[in-house]
Amino acid sequence: MKTPTFSQINASKNTPFKLVLSSLITTLILVSQGLMAQNTQALSAEELQRINQQPITPKVKNNAETGKLTEKKPTFQHQEADGTSIKEYKEGGKATEVIVESSFGTRYELSTPDDAASPKIRDQNVNRVPTIRMPF
Repeated sequence: MKTPTFSQINASKNTPFKLVLSSLITTLILVSQGLMAQNTQALSAEELQRINQQPITPKVKNNAETGKLTEKKPTFQHQEADGTSIKEYKEGGKATEVIVESSFGTRYELSTPDDAASPKIRDQNVNRVPTIRMPF
């Protein structure tokens, strides 16, 4: 009588595992080929052109680089019957600006003094005086 060797015992135990593994691999190969067959449709030249000409990012408008300042909108505006107009501009973190324009062409501006950022000036009372422009 022949007794089975160790390699013969292991071969018989691994047979179901090998069958399951080979069937799983075969299934994956067939499924992947089916998916690849569906994705082989080529894009038309028109579709490729549209995709390639899309901007990477939207255009950004930077007024600091172009030198163009956006027009400020007044927070308060008043027009007198004689033609004098008063406009007040408030921006976060900045001093209030007041502009008065008369019908005679006179323009008064009340804005921040140039040295307002200096710590020495901030500790004292600073009187702001309007600038008067009178065209002749």
